[in-house]
Amino acid sequence: MALSDELGFLRPIDTPVHEAVLSIFVTASLLGKEADRVLQPFGLTQAHFDILMLLRYQTADGSANQTTLGKMLVVNRSNVTGLVDRMERDGLVTRAGDPADRRVKRVRMTPAGARILERAEQAYAARTREVVADLTPARLAALCRSLETVRTALREEPAPRRPAPLAPLAQRRRKP
Repeated sequence: MALSDELGFLRPIDTPVHEAVLSIFVTASLLGKEADRVLQPFGLTQAHFDILMLLRYQTADGSANQTTLGKMLVVNRSNVTGLVDRMERDGLVTRAGDPADRRVKRVRMTPAGARILERAEQAYAARTREVVADLTPARLAALCRSLETVRTALREEPAPRRPAPLAPLAQRRRKP
């Protein structure tokens, strides 16, 4: 089904660029909602799940400071603080001082957090496989490359816009 039909638009989307960007937004929103639906029975949000996954798979010793988590999650430090506060309250993680820098707190998954992650990860992985089941490995790889190209372009500094030169004053005046 065409994206314009999915969204109930009265007219088709007239440019491929607009349709592609809007498709990325709509797909990301749907994926986020589906992740929340899958993770809700485990008492997790997608952000909580992501932190637990990062602690398990993307750290050398199972711990990370909040700044590092924020960079990997692409959120600011104050958002990470609130997320970790709630996760600590729920017994999913602990915070402890960093022996190398007393100002830094290291976040570590608790055994309870590991047990919940084990079950949630299985459900999440199963649903993710279902969602992309119709994409061949080659199409998945092409999708990843295409999205990487978009991310790279977004991270580049945009070229400065030069104002269009003004027409000579005589050309700008309207004649009555």
